[in-house]
Amino acid sequence: MSKDSDEIISIKVAGVEYQLHCPKDEQRGLLNAADYLNKKVRKIKRQAKFLSMEKASVLAGLEVANELLNSDKVEISEPNEQEDTSEQKIVENQEVRTDEQNTNKTEDLSIKLVSEISELSKL
Repeated sequence: MSKDSDEIISIKVAGVEYQLHCPKDEQRGLLNAADYLNKKVRKIKRQAKFLSMEKASVLAGLEVANELLNSDKVEISEPNEQEDTSEQKIVENQEVRTDEQNTNKTEDLSIKLVSEISELSKL
């Protein structure tokens, strides 16, 4: 997509406003992503009021990344990684599903991190 078809869109994440170039057909998705991230940041700030906005934002980003990596909709590959064979991809997808099942049995990442940080701050 060329820069000519981009428009400047304003989003606010964790209290900071950003002006971004974004194709018109992707603006709704970007606004939804910013809203989703803001909800995660607010949730973490409510759970640990002592955290700076920067730290709460990083924890929220980690939670979102964890959700993404545990969904079977996305395949993550390292830069410059060679193509995997179909068999390797099947094994990886099975591992992702197993990880999802294990994840459902545990608390989500942000709650664990916030409670650990809360305990450390009491020392």
